[in-house]
Formats: sequence, C-alpha cells, structure tokens
Amino acid sequence: MPSVKTSVTINAPIEKVFDTIVDPELTAQWSAGISDVTNIKGNHWEKGSSADFTYHVLGMKFTQQMITSEIEKPRKVIYEMTGGFPGTFGFTLEPQDQATKVDTRIDYSVPGGIIGKIANQLLLERMNKKNMEDSAEGLKIFCEA
Repeated sequence: MPSVKTSVTINAPIEKVFDTIVDPELTAQWSAGISDVTNIKGNHWEKGSSADFTYHVLGMKFTQQMITSEIEKPRKVIYEMTGGFPGTFGFTLEPQDQATKVDTRIDYSVPGGIIGKIANQLLLERMNKKNMEDSAEGLKIFCEA
C-alpha cells in the first residue's frame, strides 16, 4: 500500500489547527484539490462522523467518503477513506511553544493491479505528495491568518 507523508509547523495554537482540520466545511478552503464537501453526517468531533469530498486527480473527478475512525482532541485524527482510492488519512499534532507541528500521512490503495502500481510509481505518488505539501501550506496560511 503506497504511503505519503508531510510535516509543517504552523504559528497558531494546537486547538485552532485541530479545529480547522476536523471541520469538513473548512476543508475546501485550505486543502489542495478538494473542490466540494457534501453529505456531512454526525458531529465532526466524534468517531463515526463522515463527509464526502470531491477532488480532481489527473483531470478526473473522484469522490471519497472520509469517516472519522480515531480522534484524540487536539492531538490526532484518522479518517478511513472509501471510494476510488481507499485507505487512511491521518493528522498528528504536537504543540511547540506558540506553534503546532502537524504530521500528515496518507496510506491508499490503487486499483488496476500491476498497471495501477506502475501508474502510482510514475505519477500518482508524486501528485499525492505535491497535493499534500500544497495542503499543508494551505493549512498553515489559513490558520495563521
């Protein structure tokens, strides 16, 4: 299963960063590639809450459902992803004086057998890494504003 990781330090309190990450209504404002968030169910502070995220990869539109599978306010949230690229998407937050270090990790499956694995190595993994880096920077800008 492919995995992509990023890390960013944000000059904002951990509570503000965590609240931004877990609020699905804010996601499209800071996350790269997310164009729409719909079908929000449950309290986004609780395990089992979910939302559908529409994003674009390689010029194609995908919808992933993100279900909160683990949450430890304000230090950790892990989502189970269902849809085109199933897997997990997690954030770990650590306070650093007046700032917050955010580590992000996505583990995902690529459909298509050997062709899917080759496509991942040639293109998808780099695109996911770039989107995660852009999203980390977007989160930083959003939370520091």
